[in-house]
Amino acid sequence: MIAGLADRLASRVTPDGLVKLYRHAPERITGAVVAHRFRETVRFAARHSPFYRAAFAARGIVASRVRGPSDLGDFYTTPDDVVKDPEAFLCRPPAIVFESSGTSGKNKQVYYGRDELHAMGVVMAAGSRLMGIGAEDRVANAFDFSIWIPGMLTHQSLLASGNFCLAFGKVDPIEVYRRIEQYRFNVVMGEPTWLIRLTELAEKHGSFPLKMLMGAAEEMPSQAIGWMEKVWQGAKVKMCYGSVELGSALGFQPCDKISGYHVDATDFLPEIIEPDDDGYGELVFTTLRRRVMPLVRYRTRDVTRMSSGRCVCGLPGPTMEKLRGRRDEMVVASGGNLYPLMFENILSKIPAITPDWQVIFKLEGVREIMEMHVEAAGHAADDRNDSACVNLTPDAQTQIREDIHAQATLQYPDFMKNLALGIFGLRITLHPAGTLRTGRKLKRLVDKRHYDAPAAHSGNGVFSRQIPVIAGEIGA
Repeated sequence: MIAGLADRLASRVTPDGLVKLYRHAPERITGAVVAHRFRETVRFAARHSPFYRAAFAARGIVASRVRGPSDLGDFYTTPDDVVKDPEAFLCRPPAIVFESSGTSGKNKQVYYGRDELHAMGVVMAAGSRLMGIGAEDRVANAFDFSIWIPGMLTHQSLLASGNFCLAFGKVDPIEVYRRIEQYRFNVVMGEPTWLIRLTELAEKHGSFPLKMLMGAAEEMPSQAIGWMEKVWQGAKVKMCYGSVELGSALGFQPCDKISGYHVDATDFLPEIIEPDDDGYGELVFTTLRRRVMPLVRYRTRDVTRMSSGRCVCGLPGPTMEKLRGRRDEMVVASGGNLYPLMFENILSKIPAITPDWQVIFKLEGVREIMEMHVEAAGHAADDRNDSACVNLTPDAQTQIREDIHAQATLQYPDFMKNLALGIFGLRITLHPAGTLRTGRKLKRLVDKRHYDAPAAHSGNGVFSRQIPVIAGEIGA
């Protein structure tokens, strides 16, 4: 009874009211609200969602008896479940849909109601308040407004918090730079790679004293933060952790005491499953307030670890470390979600190269570089001398570059738009046939941006010996 009443009251408060509840609500009350919301979500999903009704029945799960996540045993909702039949999750008629790239290359569809979009905006506004964005701040919102959720969600949060704003969308950073002084913006929101490009413009042409740069959708290179804060004359660089499936952000950065996130553990019930000896495991969450398309124990594939209790900064609630990686091969880089099938679709159309290829993501300073390594068909290394190879003619090199560029533009125009905007750099390196694969398997996507990866790993396809190169690097 008390938990239900507290739940109804909490769902009606303003962003500032949510901030006060987060800071001061007794843990026994918030814990009771979360437990109540979890039980109600599971029961509601079982009654109204064809997916959960069938999945629970197949496992002998009686929703009315579920008190906590452990009562669901080894049941989880997977991204593949959502991709296969997203409308089987629907419990109410939706008002809007957003898409998210899946590791299979087929976009996931996630549906919301109008009331949910507003509620998520209020939660995001409260998170922004905790991070230091006040109602008086003037905000340039450069998150993508296409089929993804971040632009719309952050716009809803700005409307809920009463900020003056301009909904730029993901435009060329020069368009935002030209208007910072005109509209007196002191906060800029966008993807990290986009914010880095904006900072490069400011470093070259002159900066302004911003209050904050807020990023999301991918990791911010740690070595970029100090440089960005200096260029923007003391601005704080803050990040959120969210996704289309989460709707609003699960993680915010309201303090400087930790490098990870404070977790919204009242709108979501997060879990870490299959942890290793250091506590790192896969992040799983249950949505606690959504009724159009609730997600119960949804596997994110993101690997992190969580800590409970009060943060050293004084805020209550759990914290989450920055992501260590993913359990699949999708890489969030270059302004988007990239997966092996995407590159397979591009490169399979190029007759002059073999089926073996590898893409490596790295940083040069703060600049993100995508290295695309491919093998030239019919140009094998000399068996007698591994460093010898048959060079392609300059015209043949140019033709391969143009063919890859054309296929990428045809199949993935948003990806190539990010390249045109200078969000990342692309290099194409040609190798003799048969030299990329050093073991049984060739790892297609290798992310070397945010950790010190060994130079070579036996058998995983990361180069374990010096490989001859045909014609050096080809820029695109």
